[in-house]
Amino acid sequence: MEPVEIIFHGAAGTVTGSCFELRGNGKSIIVDCGMFQGTRSLEALNHEKLPFDVKAIDAVILSHAHLDHSGRLPHLVASGCRAPIWMTAPTADILEPLLLDSAKLQTADADRRNRRPDRMALTPFVPLYTADDVISCIGQIHETQYCTWNELGDGDGFRFWDARHIVGSASVELTLAGQRILFSGDIGSGSAIHCTEAELGGYDQIICESTYGGRAREPVLITERREQLAGYVEETMSRNGNLLIPAFAVERTQVVLEDLIALFEGKRLKPYNVFVDSPLAERVTRATQRHRHGGYDLLSVPNIHFTHNIEESKQINSMTGVIIVAGSGMCQGGRIRHHLLHNLPHKRARVLLVGYQVAGTLGSVLRDGAHHVRISGHDVPVRADIRTLDSYSTHADRPALLDWIKSRSPVSGTVFLVHGEEQSLTTLADDIRKAGLTKKVVVPMLGETWAVTARHAATRLGAPRSDLHARIKPRDWTASLAALESGLADRLRALPSDAARERALASLVRTLERAEGR
Repeated sequence: MEPVEIIFHGAAGTVTGSCFELRGNGKSIIVDCGMFQGTRSLEALNHEKLPFDVKAIDAVILSHAHLDHSGRLPHLVASGCRAPIWMTAPTADILEPLLLDSAKLQTADADRRNRRPDRMALTPFVPLYTADDVISCIGQIHETQYCTWNELGDGDGFRFWDARHIVGSASVELTLAGQRILFSGDIGSGSAIHCTEAELGGYDQIICESTYGGRAREPVLITERREQLAGYVEETMSRNGNLLIPAFAVERTQVVLEDLIALFEGKRLKPYNVFVDSPLAERVTRATQRHRHGGYDLLSVPNIHFTHNIEESKQINSMTGVIIVAGSGMCQGGRIRHHLLHNLPHKRARVLLVGYQVAGTLGSVLRDGAHHVRISGHDVPVRADIRTLDSYSTHADRPALLDWIKSRSPVSGTVFLVHGEEQSLTTLADDIRKAGLTKKVVVPMLGETWAVTARHAATRLGAPRSDLHARIKPRDWTASLAALESGLADRLRALPSDAARERALASLVRTLERAEGR
C-alpha cells in the first residue's frame, strides 16, 4: 500500500501556526493554515515563503476559525492557491470578519511600528495580506456539515466531527490512499455530538493537540466560575479601578459577557458599565448568535457597550470603575494594548487573564510577574494586579485528551502530538505510551516529514529545519532585549552612585564590543 507523507509546517514543538500537508494518491492536501503567535522570532515565520507548492494543492481543510489555525489562509490564496477551502458553515460565518480584522490590524501595526524613531533605519514592516486578499480567500470557501462525507476523488475524502471547542469547530477525518487519518483540531471539554452512521475508532494515524497535555484541571461548575469572576469584579470596583479582560473575539468574549449578564440579572453584581472595545467582537457576536439556540441576547443589555470607533475607545481612558473587555486574548495586538498602556501603572487597576497565554506573548510576560513591560515602544511599569482565571479554557486537559484518544482506539499506526509546549507534549506522550494506546507516539518538530502506512508505525523521512529550534523557544532575544530595556533605567537608579552607574554601562558596552569581535 502506498505510504502517505505528512509534513508538519506548523504547531510542531510549539502551540501556534497550525499547518499540516499530506501527500498521497497523487494529491496534496493542507489541513489548517494558521498564524504563528508568540515571540517576534516566531511571528517572523508568518512572513516567510510558504514551504510547499501552493499551486499544487488539491484541497484545504480548516478545523476552526481561530487565527492560529486560519490566519494565513489569505496569504495562501495571495500566493497562488486556487483550491477549495472546506469548513463548517458557522466557521465560514465567523471567518470573514475575523480575517478582515486581522488584515486591518496588520496594516495598522505595520504603520505604527514603521513610524517608531528606533526603527527609522530598519527594513519597513509589510502586512502579510490585505483586505482584498481576504475577499479572494472568502471566495474559495466551500461549506459542509458535520458528519457529511465529502469526496476528493479516487476513493479519497473527508468528514468533520464535532470538536466542542468553539462554535463550528471540528476534528477532521481524512481517508487518503486507503488510510484513515484523524486530525483532532482543538478539542473542547464538552460532550461532542457523534456521527451516528460513521465508525468512531479504528484509525491508522491520529494527529492530536496537546495544549493542556501537561495539566489536569479540577472541574469547575459554571456557577463557581461566575462566582470567581464576581469576586474579581467586586474587589476591583471597590477601589474604583478598571478591570481589564483581554479576550479573543471568538467564543471567549461571548462567554465572559454571558457570565457578566447572569451576574447582573441575578443581582449578584451591580450593573457596572462594561465596554467591549472590539468592533470585531460585535461582528463575531452577531455571527455566533445566529448559530446558537437559547441563552442571552448579548447585544441588547443596557450597561454593555460595544465601541464602534477609535474616539469611543479613547473616551474609556477618562473613566474609572469600569470593566473593559478587549482583544487580543494574549495581549499581542488589538485595543487591549492601548488600555494596558493606560492602566498597568495604576495599583487600583486589575488585569484578568481568561485565556491560554502562549510563551513569549505579552500576556504570558504579565502572568509570569514582570515588573516592567514594553508596549508599542513605551516602557510601562506594572503596578496593576495581574490575575488568571483559567476556568474559561475551551481546551481539554490531559485526562480528557487521553479519553479522547482512547475512545478512538485502536490506533494501528502512530499518534502524533502537536499544539503544545515542551512539558505538555512530553507528559502526554508518556501517558499515551503507558496506556498502550498505539504502537508509536511521535512529537514532531517544525519542518519534519513522516511517512505513514496503514497498521505500521511512522518513519521519519525528513529532519526539521536546523534554524528553527531557536525560533520556537519560549523566549527569544527580542523578548530578552525588551525586558532589559523596560527595567534598565530603574535598575541603574537603584545603584548606589553615579560612578556605579557609569561602570555598569561601560561594562555593557565592552560586552557588546567583544560580541562584535572588536
